[in-house]
Amino acid sequence: MDNRLITVNQLFNLLKTHYQRSIEDWWPHESKHEIVIGAFLVQNTTWHNVELSLNQIRQKASFSPKTIRQLSQQELKKLIHSSGFHENKSRNILEFFEWTKTFEDQYDKIKAHFGPSLRKELLKRRGIGPETADVLLMYVFNEPVFIADNYARRLFQLLKAPVPLTYPAVKQFAEKNGELSVAEWAAFHRWIIQFAQQHLRPNQKASEHFLNGYQLIANHDNHN
Repeated sequence: MDNRLITVNQLFNLLKTHYQRSIEDWWPHESKHEIVIGAFLVQNTTWHNVELSLNQIRQKASFSPKTIRQLSQQELKKLIHSSGFHENKSRNILEFFEWTKTFEDQYDKIKAHFGPSLRKELLKRRGIGPETADVLLMYVFNEPVFIADNYARRLFQLLKAPVPLTYPAVKQFAEKNGELSVAEWAAFHRWIIQFAQQHLRPNQKASEHFLNGYQLIANHDNHN
């Protein structure tokens, strides 16, 4: 049987229909500062470990950049110990909030200052790679981006997407062929994670699911 051809937007709609969830923020948070800290902490660890660290920071500093800047690196390391790699992560968090201090810790000012070059500027910051940059762009700076994380790349592989399974290539393909709002990209990200955790775990045997038989294509390739 031939694969049924779908575009990025059609994939979004299939996920939306299946999970029947409203378009809403994925991460619960008290402030954008908490999202920033979480984005650093989650690298190479589980979200459970991150939550333990966030609770420590919440109690000690209430996610205030000013209060965090007043902590020594040693103090911050103790607060985030559960997240691992605390030497690098504590340094990166402190350096990031030294950078935001120039803009009075207001992300709208940072976005207005750098404009289209914001992603490139974020990538200059220590501890921020492509995935973390896109997480910050979406959830902190409200930019419509696709987060081409491991879950997304596994899904693109499953759907035989006509693109190399690298972070830049998958990101570019999705953003070029998807026409979604910031909130929709955020929901898309969440649903992809849900699907991958259910059906695409490493070493998991192929399973029956609602995306069986679909193939992801570029918009101009859809002749149906």
